[in-house]
Amino acid sequence: MRLQDDEIVMDKTEFLTNTLLAGIPCQLLAESSRRDLNEWMEYLSDRANEQYEQMTPKRREDMINAYIQISQQ
Repeated sequence: MRLQDDEIVMDKTEFLTNTLLAGIPCQLLAESSRRDLNEWMEYLSDRANEQYEQMTPKRREDMINAYIQISQQ
């Protein structure tokens, strides 16, 4: 992942890894509960959106910069 002007550029491998990172726990939750996988995905998406909305623009920028710095190591 890297910043290019105001855009975040992520390679395919990193994108797929991040997608699996979210998807695998949802699959495990669906298997161990009576809720459907899509319900878990929607639930987690809603929680993430809530947290995003509560963050200040500065905190969002700091989080992006920290992630980029970690991914480049």
